[in-house]
Amino acid sequence: MENAVTTSPWHAGELALQRVVGVEQQMAQIGSKVMRPFLTPQLQHFFPQLPFVAAAAVDSDGWPWITLLEGAPGFVQASDETRLDLAITPPADDPLIPLLTSGASLGMLGIELPTRRRNRVNGVLRGSAGQWQLDVVHAFGNCPQYIHDWSVMRSVQPQPGPVLTLRDATIDQLPEPLLAHIDRALTAFVGSYAPTDQGVQVDASHRGGQAGFIRRQGADLILPDFAGNQFFNTLGNVLASGRAALVIPDFVSGDVLHLSGEARLVDEESAGARYPGAERYWCLTPRHIVWRPGALRWRSHAGAVAVEAEPHGPWQALAPSALQRVQVTAVVEETPEIRSFYLQSCQQGIALAPFEAGQFIMLRVPRLDGTPLVRSYTLSGSRREKSYRISIKADGEGSRYLHQALKVGSELAVSQPTGSFTAAASGVERAHWVLLGGGIGITPLVSLAHELTAAGRGPVTLVQSVRAMAEAPFGEELLDLEQRGLRLRRHVTGAATARKEWMAGRVSLERALSEQFLSEQALAEVQLYLCGPAAFVQRYHQEALELGLSAAQIHTEAFGPSALAQAFTAPVAEQAVEVSFANSNVVTHWQPGESLLETAEKAGLQPAYGCRSGSCGECACLLVQGEVTYPNGISAPDGEILLCSARPAAHSGRLEIEFA
Repeated sequence: MENAVTTSPWHAGELALQRVVGVEQQMAQIGSKVMRPFLTPQLQHFFPQLPFVAAAAVDSDGWPWITLLEGAPGFVQASDETRLDLAITPPADDPLIPLLTSGASLGMLGIELPTRRRNRVNGVLRGSAGQWQLDVVHAFGNCPQYIHDWSVMRSVQPQPGPVLTLRDATIDQLPEPLLAHIDRALTAFVGSYAPTDQGVQVDASHRGGQAGFIRRQGADLILPDFAGNQFFNTLGNVLASGRAALVIPDFVSGDVLHLSGEARLVDEESAGARYPGAERYWCLTPRHIVWRPGALRWRSHAGAVAVEAEPHGPWQALAPSALQRVQVTAVVEETPEIRSFYLQSCQQGIALAPFEAGQFIMLRVPRLDGTPLVRSYTLSGSRREKSYRISIKADGEGSRYLHQALKVGSELAVSQPTGSFTAAASGVERAHWVLLGGGIGITPLVSLAHELTAAGRGPVTLVQSVRAMAEAPFGEELLDLEQRGLRLRRHVTGAATARKEWMAGRVSLERALSEQFLSEQALAEVQLYLCGPAAFVQRYHQEALELGLSAAQIHTEAFGPSALAQAFTAPVAEQAVEVSFANSNVVTHWQPGESLLETAEKAGLQPAYGCRSGSCGECACLLVQGEVTYPNGISAPDGEILLCSARPAAHSGRLEIEFA
């Protein structure tokens, strides 16, 4: 039968996460090919072989539940490609019983543990007790990962013990045997759902790992999420509904624990530890709990782990962090596209680390999927203030996200200030300081202007170049600095005429220096600081050399002329990139927003590092294949990369890295 899904099978939550990791377009192309509205012949043959399936539904209060429906192989039959017949009569204490009604949305997962095959069917339940039919809405296969081989499954006559049901409870109220059940779990099944225009869409999925992979943290359970097909069915549902369910079986004892509660995606810091190999984490805060000892009919003993020879895990303590926890205390709109964010320490009694004018900080902001968005921004405020100020132009995906995500009261992590685009880098105490900034490149120069004007270390000229006057930030602030001794020149390049305090046309560095600086002796006293777009910095670097300045007198974010062009040309890849760590036999995937050091750590590796900002060189590695770039403008010798700061360059393809 030629069936096709004519509309996207993805709902808003799934699309949001696909967008975050840069696979939305790819998933749009393959969605209807993998999410079929019918059972393929392979699926029609698969389900009748199973002794149990995982099934999930949602109660009238919006709480999802998931259970294992059991029977002799053949209790699930595919009468045709449009439905599955279910000959089931679950025990009366099963929390899914009251949810099995005609018209209910049901998510079902079939999993063949010895072979690691698993397939999912989501649909609508029809019929009545004892003989149900599941009308197929979506049917699709799943990656056979992190599944334990529960060998020699055998049927027994269950002898269930007393059922414990807790409503509006928390897991820290559970007795010790139930907590131990969670701690030793190797396998769990997840029920989740999303409200859509077509009704509730329910899904059942599987999670597995080493004993302890479900981490207890107070009233929360933290679960790692590994590389998969990037459908984001479960996590997309969590994002859409904020709720999820777990059923945790013990196939040896037959005990079953059902949990339903609030769910959210969290970052590694919130998880409180890291699980090697995990790409992201999610948290379940159980509110409703059902414990059914000895309830399972099918039993086994745990066999070999049917996954990589060295499976991921266990949880590892986080390394001591040099990051500072800060809170946004004010947001100022400098121009329609540029906002300044004021950050103060949110740690009681701990002040922000001091900085030198011209330095930058790395921001670490959790995204929708819990993974961090990592970006570097120069500090644009005065070092004498007790807060940091960063000024961000919404001209890229990351910057636009920060404009949306950062509000007064938002908390985030930032690095210690670093960078050598500072007055101290000149090596002189007094000079004629010339600060030339194009567009948003003015930000570190404003900070330098504050410092140098107040310090009395010689004349300070600041030249601001913008395409239109409406794009110029810090107007009143620069005029105030001018009153305190700053020599201010402002150029608008996109207009033939300009207001009195502005000059029309592009900057002439020769005119900016003026005749008084152009003698050989005066030029020797100039220290020039350049910041702006690639072409801007290249142009004025060359012009300065032609005027007679030496390379040592010219300072850019590129840390020297040899690295200047490279530092601005290669954009960062926007989609996941395969990375091979050659001498560790590890192949993984870099995800947008992380450094290659973070990629290596998530894969369970422990490369050397020091500053994590590109300054110390401790993390230097050999680049065997591919191309990297550095968003923060640093550089490395040919053939080497700095893991802590490097990202795959756009169109690089596969990276191969060898630890030095």
